[in-house]
Amino acid sequence: MLIAGTFAVGGHLREGWIEVSGAGVAATGSGRPPRTPDERCDGVLAPGLCDLQVNGAGGHEIAGGTAALDAIDAIQLEHGVTSYLPTLVSADDETAARVLPELADRAADPASPVAGVHLEGPFLNPEHAGAHPTHRLRSPADGVPGWLPGARLVTLAPELPSALELVRTLAGSGVAVALGHSAADAVTARDAVGAGATLATHVFNAMGPLHHRAPGLVGVALVDDRVRPTLVADGVHVDSTVLELARRAAGPRTILVTDATPGAAAPPGRYRMGGVEIEAAGGVARTADGTIAGSILTLDAAVRNWRSMTSATLAEALFAAGELPARSVGLPSGLGAGAPADLVVVSDDGDVVRVMRRGRWL
Repeated sequence: MLIAGTFAVGGHLREGWIEVSGAGVAATGSGRPPRTPDERCDGVLAPGLCDLQVNGAGGHEIAGGTAALDAIDAIQLEHGVTSYLPTLVSADDETAARVLPELADRAADPASPVAGVHLEGPFLNPEHAGAHPTHRLRSPADGVPGWLPGARLVTLAPELPSALELVRTLAGSGVAVALGHSAADAVTARDAVGAGATLATHVFNAMGPLHHRAPGLVGVALVDDRVRPTLVADGVHVDSTVLELARRAAGPRTILVTDATPGAAAPPGRYRMGGVEIEAAGGVARTADGTIAGSILTLDAAVRNWRSMTSATLAEALFAAGELPARSVGLPSGLGAGAPADLVVVSDDGDVVRVMRRGRWL
């Protein structure tokens, strides 16, 4: 199948063509296609979106079993997300033993957009736990569970005892490490980056604030070229002015995530996530005491918000929600020969028009 049109690649728009064969990209190029195309895209074609932080959607949490995962998969694909990381919120051993094999099977299933697991915790700072139950938090010095290295991405607080050693171990085994839920100062944050951490989870949220004499993890995430900061661009987690500040500081290193809860793509109401009751209403999810507990955002909406709330272009927003997050956790992406034929077509306003996964329009 030869497709021609306007492509968003690497944060830029270009006219070009792409040839899809089976589940992958066979060839691609700029300018006129080598023959009459089978299709011409009406809109902007880009690599499929990739969400690194999905706790749930459609009223379901990712620990809810097969039917819940089926529903979440369908919602992700509907919103242009062709790969995502189900995210366990500071799992205990019992939950991990039950859920991680299910997610591993799902990641091995070519019909599912699940691409691995994000373990957010349990090695987090209790002072910045957010909605994570503090009784499930641990210190690396007290031992690391055997299921932790099986993740594709792990978020941890680098100031905890033995955390830097854990960063080195995980990074050395190919697990991407993000810093988050943390009170780390800038020195500790830089040490963790030097040990192998490459991301910062939902920057500004659940971490010490940026101060002009104590920049902390936020400051390092925004200016260190080795770090890719992730942001929840819903206008609730981070004010639009600060989103623009982050965009200007981190530029093409910025990754958009949703931190989506079961309240995403679902009616307002009460849901359970990681053993905690949350209420989705007014554009955000909160616990009973009012603590923000993730978002009700979908990633295509984050793309539109990044474009409307900051000075980012549509192509830059698609890059921040697609190619970059995939690469950051070792997933193939882009539109080059050999890349997976996972594509999204959006309108000029960023609305999802069509989705292709493994060479098939859904």
